[in-house]
Amino acid sequence: MSLLNNFFGVIFLFYLLISPSYAQNKKSVITQKYEAKQLKEDAEILKNITTAMHPAIGIYQSKNYYNNLFDDFISNLKDSLTEKEFRIKLKLLMGNLYCGHTEVINSKKYYREISKNKLNFSSFIFLPIQNKLFVIGNLNKKQDTNSVKKGTEVIRINGIGVDSIIKYSKRFISSDGYNQTSKNHFIQLSFNNFLVGLFGRPDTFNFDYLDESKIKNIRYCAFKANSLPPLPLQKKDDSLFTKFKRAQIKYRFLDLQNKTMLLKIAAFSPFQSAKAYRKIFKKLQKYETENLIIDLRNNGGGSIENAYRLLSYLIDTSKKQTMRTSIKNYPYKKYTRGNVLFKITRFVFGIMGKKEILYESDNYIFTINPRKKNHFNKKILVLINGGSFSASILVAAYLKDNNRAEFIGEETGGAIEGCNAGVMPYYKLPNTNVRIRMPAFRVINDVYPKITAHGLLPKYKTEYSLNDYLQQNDVDLIKAKEILKLN
Repeated sequence: MSLLNNFFGVIFLFYLLISPSYAQNKKSVITQKYEAKQLKEDAEILKNITTAMHPAIGIYQSKNYYNNLFDDFISNLKDSLTEKEFRIKLKLLMGNLYCGHTEVINSKKYYREISKNKLNFSSFIFLPIQNKLFVIGNLNKKQDTNSVKKGTEVIRINGIGVDSIIKYSKRFISSDGYNQTSKNHFIQLSFNNFLVGLFGRPDTFNFDYLDESKIKNIRYCAFKANSLPPLPLQKKDDSLFTKFKRAQIKYRFLDLQNKTMLLKIAAFSPFQSAKAYRKIFKKLQKYETENLIIDLRNNGGGSIENAYRLLSYLIDTSKKQTMRTSIKNYPYKKYTRGNVLFKITRFVFGIMGKKEILYESDNYIFTINPRKKNHFNKKILVLINGGSFSASILVAAYLKDNNRAEFIGEETGGAIEGCNAGVMPYYKLPNTNVRIRMPAFRVINDVYPKITAHGLLPKYKTEYSLNDYLQQNDVDLIKAKEILKLN
């Protein structure tokens, strides 16, 4: 059962696709305007769906709070809007749920139309670090870049202050609770898309930058592309890694004596994880490995069964974990699909776990038991960051509660007490066809029952400087090696 389907891809795709600002013909879905009456109807439907099923209702704010929030939103819809304009407003509204799994997605028609066109981007690539912005590359190889070198600090872009661009863009990033590291993480990955998606795609860009003590300006033509390549913020893994591609797991020993293993889990894939873990932990047992470094950075989650399986090799005592839902069927089923799958999921959860009814909600309680064969009971270090989300924070939370690991990096993007996920239907609003991803379960980490609205905090906090990014230094792994006294 997937807790998260390509979290990074959804975030990136959404912000890329909200962004066209060029002329289209009258039949274009991109420029089509929807009357206020149509927008109000869609917003009213979204209000009813959200207040009927969203697991976040009552976690951070009451149902009455959200009713008032939606009512104010609906009453202020007085002008006609394009799909993009409406979607931006909805995104800011749904951000008040403080749920990293809830997303507002463009319509399929919108996606099909925009995917046919090359769009304007800034050829200079920017990287935000702690509310400052730096140039780290240029996509236009024909452009003279001698005047603006890598590492140059940018002050304004197209007349807008960098601080304003970053702050406004972060409002569109979904996060669990009041967590900020996830916002910082995704603004780094997608700043160059936020820039044009929220502030326009002109034919000519310009920015002010610092040159020693002087402020200078550069003006340049837009770079046309279907999309931007991902930022190369980390070095490629070396050939010494053994990979389980379908499981999205790889490992290597960091020393010739096989005493320290680095285990990278990119996502909790539902495929072949049992085989991968069986081989990996058998190898750890064979070599009497003393240290295990688990890399959960940028792990957006995935299969809860996979997460349980990994924990069974690592925890010392049995632990409980709960999946809660307040609905027996999807409300307003005509706007979504998958209700049969949801009912099957509930049935399977009832077989796999113990079902209890509490406060008119169905609670499916699972037990995670430690394994005896090839159980690893030696030192564990876990690397975490703002991209550690969903199932990865579940693993981290249970390791921390069991005193089985020390953590290096930054606060996780996922909340330590759990998240809203399980299965996530997409609702399509009837007039604008905007899609909303709506979690159906509350995933409760029973070892942390108190609502913190924050992620897991590391024992060893790290920070990356501009030079670390330019040199692609792995500060977290360097810290882990320092703790273990590895060369």
